[in-house]
Amino acid sequence: MPALASDLRKTLEATVVKAREKAEGGARDALTALAVDASEPFASMSEEERKLRNRLRARGRQLGDQRDPQKGTQGIERLVREMAYEHWHRMLFARFLAENQLLIEPTSGVAISLDECEELATEEGTDLWGLAAQYAQSMLPQIFRLDDPVLEARLPLEIRQQLQALVAGLAEEVFTANDSLGWVYQFWQALEKDRVNQSETKIGADELPAVTQLFTEPYMVDFLLHNSLGAWWVTRHPDKPCPVELAYLRMLEDGTPAAGHFEGWPNSLKDFTLLDPCCGSGHFLVAAFLLLVPMRMASEGLSANDAVDAVLAENLHGLELDARCVEIAVFALALAAWRFPGENGKPLGVRKAMPIPQVACCGLKLSATTEQWQALVPPDAADGDRLRAGLAQMHQAFSQAPLLGSLLHPSRAGEANLLAASGGELEEFLHRALSEKRPMGSSCDADQVAEMALTAQGLLDAAGLLESRYHLVITNVPYLARGKQQGPLREYSETHYKDAKGDLANVFLERCLELSEKQGRGVVQIVMPQNWLFLSSYQKQREALLRGLRWNFMVKLGPGAFETLNSKVVQAILLTNTNVKSSGLFRGIDASEARTILAKSTCLREGSLVELEQSALLSSPHFRISLEAPRREALLEDFAIPYQGITTGDNPRFIRMFWELCSWGEEWIGFQSTSDLSSEFGGREQVLLWENGSGLLARSDAARIQGQPAWGLDGVTVRQMGGFAATLNKGSLWDMNSTTFVPRNAAHLSAVWCFCSSSLFKDNIRKIDQSFKVTTATMGRVPFDLPHWEAVARTRYHSGMPNPYSREPTQWIFHGHPFDSDSPLQVAVARLCGYEWPAEKNDGLELSNEAKSWVLGLGDVADLSDNNGIVCLPSVHGEPAAHDRLVKLLALIFSNEWSSAKERELLLAAAVTSNARKPDPDLKTWLRNSFFNEHCKQFLNRPFIWQVWDGNPTGFSALVNAHKIAAPNGKGRKTLELLTFTYLGDWINRQKLDQSEGVSGADDRLASALDLQGQLQKILEGEPPYDVFVRWKPLHLQAIGWDPDINDGVRLNIRPFLSAELRKGGKPGAGILRAKPGTIKWAKDRGKEPMRSKEDFPWFWGWNENSPAMATDFGAPVPGAPPAGDSFDGNRWNDLHYSRAAKEAARARQAEIA
Repeated sequence: MPALASDLRKTLEATVVKAREKAEGGARDALTALAVDASEPFASMSEEERKLRNRLRARGRQLGDQRDPQKGTQGIERLVREMAYEHWHRMLFARFLAENQLLIEPTSGVAISLDECEELATEEGTDLWGLAAQYAQSMLPQIFRLDDPVLEARLPLEIRQQLQALVAGLAEEVFTANDSLGWVYQFWQALEKDRVNQSETKIGADELPAVTQLFTEPYMVDFLLHNSLGAWWVTRHPDKPCPVELAYLRMLEDGTPAAGHFEGWPNSLKDFTLLDPCCGSGHFLVAAFLLLVPMRMASEGLSANDAVDAVLAENLHGLELDARCVEIAVFALALAAWRFPGENGKPLGVRKAMPIPQVACCGLKLSATTEQWQALVPPDAADGDRLRAGLAQMHQAFSQAPLLGSLLHPSRAGEANLLAASGGELEEFLHRALSEKRPMGSSCDADQVAEMALTAQGLLDAAGLLESRYHLVITNVPYLARGKQQGPLREYSETHYKDAKGDLANVFLERCLELSEKQGRGVVQIVMPQNWLFLSSYQKQREALLRGLRWNFMVKLGPGAFETLNSKVVQAILLTNTNVKSSGLFRGIDASEARTILAKSTCLREGSLVELEQSALLSSPHFRISLEAPRREALLEDFAIPYQGITTGDNPRFIRMFWELCSWGEEWIGFQSTSDLSSEFGGREQVLLWENGSGLLARSDAARIQGQPAWGLDGVTVRQMGGFAATLNKGSLWDMNSTTFVPRNAAHLSAVWCFCSSSLFKDNIRKIDQSFKVTTATMGRVPFDLPHWEAVARTRYHSGMPNPYSREPTQWIFHGHPFDSDSPLQVAVARLCGYEWPAEKNDGLELSNEAKSWVLGLGDVADLSDNNGIVCLPSVHGEPAAHDRLVKLLALIFSNEWSSAKERELLLAAAVTSNARKPDPDLKTWLRNSFFNEHCKQFLNRPFIWQVWDGNPTGFSALVNAHKIAAPNGKGRKTLELLTFTYLGDWINRQKLDQSEGVSGADDRLASALDLQGQLQKILEGEPPYDVFVRWKPLHLQAIGWDPDINDGVRLNIRPFLSAELRKGGKPGAGILRAKPGTIKWAKDRGKEPMRSKEDFPWFWGWNENSPAMATDFGAPVPGAPPAGDSFDGNRWNDLHYSRAAKEAARARQAEIA
């Protein structure tokens, strides 16, 4: 059957995401109505409802919901998710069965449709999905448990109807495609995965299933299996065509499989075993099933029925951390078996005698204690001591099961207890415990006993699979970098897989090798990230694997390999290794350049094969593994030392754009970065709060201060990602995303620059490292031909290297003159409002002679700047209109060149730069309608000229220099008062006069102006939401009223202006500004704050952005304020508000302490 088409996949995703939202809302309502979360049942509840409540609470605790022993209340979040999942998937699975003619009415044994099932349900007085589940239970009891309390609890009728409509709305093809079941669960987890990733929470047992959920693309599955099982077939049956098409099998010219002969595998598939230790929804298992059944029919003469049963019973095994995935995997395998065509071409259908798929959950949570497990054994039971010891041993072995899953070694959990019962004895006992349905020796009720016995039985199945060894271990491993893991997972990897600890994927590679047969009988095939092939931190693992394994085949997939994953971050490989020490030929395919999944799949079928000697890879630098033959050449690091940049640990706190600050070069210093494209003098937008190396950043435990030997030296700074853009660095500190090369010999600077800014540098980097972000060490390990690049440099820079110069106003070395600028209108308006660039004020800033000459030519231009930083668009307070003042300035700048044609030329250039559909007709229109939006884009959404307006197209508007309105020592407040009462007040008086004289439009203009004045007055007062909040300042130092600190940056200081609301005419999210700066937001910043006191920093103690009640005065020392939490979380929230009373109370409290 075909894979799910892309458009249907998107429809399925949207449906599943919507279903989860509705199902969880309905589940929460249903559980609350049953008082599951409350300390006591409601008085109105019946006896049956009370019993169901107790069972639901027990199930919730088994899932991990916590009960408060003092209050008697109990959390229900895990139970909500479980109930939502079960109800939705019961509906979904029922339709899968029905659309495949597999929903069997048990009395007649005949397949029925959903319509027929609904008729029967009506006759029996039940609902469609409940009856469908009853029918399905006899088909697959592992999934459809009728005694499950979450299924006995009914969703609200409205929610059931909405979910039914969602199921019914899916196309029939969704339920007959061969990969739909796999997508179903990935889409169910999609929003949860995004939520966890965005929360920056360290990943542990609760988060692992969602974060590591990734459905393997069908072409990857087929390629690996065709080049293992398919290769086995053509070597064991060379004269017999394979009964299954092997579209991806790669053959050599001599007619043998490129991946090898798999000599260690048995000659009969009857003895062959396969394990997927991270089986997810069973994609690899189903694909292997569809290969093995026809192969066994052809090679052993088995009937379809017998071959299906043999493959399920003898060949296929799966392990999975997530119990829900296990259900889907079992269902997917059963569905494949039921749909498999018999000799008559018709599906085999449902058969009670069919073996249950051997898929076990190795991540079941142990909610009961060891003693409770042991109490399952009656006191007078024969061999009771042995059974209790066996249960205790298994409990210990799986105590970390939800975290470790297939990484567990049951035999490693401790010394084997020789007196403990064997697995067979435990299995027999647990089966008896489940069938008897009574508490036995336990004090728990029958439901709790059943849950414990089911858990123990499930883990016993997992233990058996974990202790076995397999001919083929094949999987898509979970991807999770060490830095994102919780402590226990990191520690386990450190202890047991030290050389692989950098990523969970590499740990699983080692675990897969352990699970495979030894001495050449076992093969491991995995999908995993490729960065470990070249990163220094995996050097020991690479060496060990090159020396200890046979490398059969490797495919480099590069970006775009997964449809649903950001492949810029994760680029995958398909790897085939045999568990035997060998040094033969190693073959591979490089599909990195293919940009789409279709192109990659074609490349895997038809692309050129690369062939290398495995032993040669042992001679490559740092044992890097590549599909190119290793060679030793002079490297860039031989001539220039690569230094890593600074990590601040809190960029919003320590980094600004230089135009956000008044002073620069003292506490704040230039912070070198790179532009999107290489340029001699780019990446000079940012400044760093360095405080001469004795401030907060230098003392911060979260920061990494690096590269000190390069400070003050000329070098080349190169971005470590994307296009590897480069720029010259004149000794500045630089950011964490860049490497700075300092030549060992200063005379080589020009050659190093010419090489790093060339496309060859990027090409050579990508040959050895395809990571989204390349390490500093890797940056220096590219071949470098010094004589060649010296010759290039002599040609390009025959007069020597240039001195700093730029026409871009976003660079701190820009001279400030509009005439010699890439954005003359923006620079002219900034100058009109009184802004000056650092090059004009900092004598110590190194500049070219040309730049210095432009600075010297600014004298007359500076004379036309506004002293108070307020330039009104209409003529008010005796000052000319803004466009008249701008024209005067431009006429001075362009002198004889100034004309109406020049004006149109400048407006056209501005429109082109901002991607506007057409230019404005004149400067007056441009200032009112386009300037501020273009200004925000030009200055990276950190505007320093703010355009305040009243929402009326012909009303009041003013350009305000943020440096003036946020000036220290009360000067900023005076500037805002000047704008509010003097300039705007004059405009209001004029509108009142026009109103009295009956001037058209005066009424609207007056109302708009008064509204704006009211909003500005609220900003002056500073009550929420017109207040300024700075998360790194204690409550007693938060500004009262409009008294901002310009060093806190535009993002925080502009909030009151964006929070204000005009009565009409304003732009969404823009407040009283002409446009909203695109990326400004006040959501949580990355990272965690170090410990802060609750009194001074209550927002780090349990604030919740989703709780409106917490939005104002959280933890403040004023009556009625929401109290801070009991535990410190350090979340860096920014969208809090504090009243003047709260801040004044905090200051009073601080004064008492002082």
